[in-house]
Amino acid sequence: MRKLPTIAMVIMLFGYLYVLPCEAQHALDGDWIGGLDFGKEWQPVNFSFKSEGETIKGTLDFPKQNRVGLPLNSVVFESPHVRIEWQGKTAVAVFDGVLDGDSISGEFVQGERKAKFGLVRVAKVNPRLNEEYSGSYQLGPDRFIEMGPIGDHIRFIDSKTRLTRYLYASSETSFFSGPSIGIPFPVELRVAFLKNEQGKVSGLIWKENGSRPISGKKLPYKQEEVNYKYGDATVTAKLLVPATHGPHPALIDLGQGYFLGPDNGPDQYFYVRQGLAMMSPIRRTVGGLEANYLRSSFEERAREVLAGVEMLKKRRDINPREIGLYGDSQTAWIAPLAATLSPDVGFLILRVPSALPVTENILYEIESNLRRDDFSEVDITKALALRQLIHRTILTNTGWENLKPEVDKSKNERWFPYARAGWFFSLKIPPDEATAKGLRDPLTYDPLPILEILTVPVLALNGELDEAIPTKKSVPILEGALRKAGNKDFTVIVLPRAGHNFLETDKPYGAEEFVRKTRYVPGYWDTIASWLRKHVKGKK
Repeated sequence: MRKLPTIAMVIMLFGYLYVLPCEAQHALDGDWIGGLDFGKEWQPVNFSFKSEGETIKGTLDFPKQNRVGLPLNSVVFESPHVRIEWQGKTAVAVFDGVLDGDSISGEFVQGERKAKFGLVRVAKVNPRLNEEYSGSYQLGPDRFIEMGPIGDHIRFIDSKTRLTRYLYASSETSFFSGPSIGIPFPVELRVAFLKNEQGKVSGLIWKENGSRPISGKKLPYKQEEVNYKYGDATVTAKLLVPATHGPHPALIDLGQGYFLGPDNGPDQYFYVRQGLAMMSPIRRTVGGLEANYLRSSFEERAREVLAGVEMLKKRRDINPREIGLYGDSQTAWIAPLAATLSPDVGFLILRVPSALPVTENILYEIESNLRRDDFSEVDITKALALRQLIHRTILTNTGWENLKPEVDKSKNERWFPYARAGWFFSLKIPPDEATAKGLRDPLTYDPLPILEILTVPVLALNGELDEAIPTKKSVPILEGALRKAGNKDFTVIVLPRAGHNFLETDKPYGAEEFVRKTRYVPGYWDTIASWLRKHVKGKK
């Protein structure tokens, strides 16, 4: 990559962010993202401003509340001072701040509520750019940046610092991030993507506050969409293949829950960098219509995954003896089941698996969430009792008429959302057989008998402070089951200071806001890379 002088490069790539005096009249025009910092809570807010003569019009969004396009009472800009007023439900809200380049910061006041606020200017860009910029970038001999789309943004992982952030667009080629994973203000990093003469993304410029810019080269890989069928379902998946000569080991990502989507994040490119082909299902149709897994049993899902294994086995660029499954949270129950149903599964990587029955794990998670948020013992007892009644009703498919008044009676309780019963109001009572089966099948699952016959190589990673999985109880059961199976190649790791997402924390997962997290715990990515080097032939 040809190198430009550092100062000239930074000015060329990032200089457009500074507002010239002649532009002051329209200095606020455009879109801004940021939030209100109440200390224990970060409330995201978005603004949009447009100058109309000497007047500035604008709207406000509260994304977490799904409230968008709220008209502002007034916007007054007397450079550099900005005062924004909006009529809320309880009182007028005032944002009183100062414009500094592409940022606005100050104080928010609404009645008795006060908070600091910060905003950063953003550009609206084509979402396809998130996919174009995805991949692995090499910044140095042992430093790599993985990028991948999640929602409307790109998220990155830095292999050297373990930092992870969402990126926000300043233009079609320039992006920025803030001090933590979900807080964009103040800006602490700027990234500019580079393209070659053919218009393909070839690299990036990485500029952290207080550090010199670093050039990074995008690593090559091949990508295509593939399809496979199981029963009436057709699954479309994204397949990433290393650019090196094959055949390659492969890993199938089972996702996290009941829904598929194209937002697979940066993790997939980490595995490609290790020399594995990575397949991630992104869409599922039945009879030509989009379909989720809400009506599928765990066994049906496992057999559908095996149809994907069978498809990969037929490809010349895939090693049919080294096809593994990646199960994450809920799908860490499904991956071992699939491995016991077919000899074609070569290995498993299980992220936050639970060795407990599904019903028991749900109750644990509900109780943990309630205790985290300081609910009383009375409220905890009520919430768990309602959830246990839901389990009995679903498992027996009887008593729906008795469950309905209990749900109605509880719906206004503060603890009600924790019981995970909101779906009940959209349910026909009693449900039809297909719906009843879809609700029932996952709740009948007990992973222990499956783990006790699981003999393929396994890497299982759990977090010490995971409140979604009872790590202290689950891990000994998992290890005991694999020993009983006679499994001679399993590695079970519990990482300190890690929650359900393996981001560093001193408290149980969820006790502090996800948006404030900054980096992965030491050992997470290194452990996976080391295990892969020993177990697959993709990268030694």
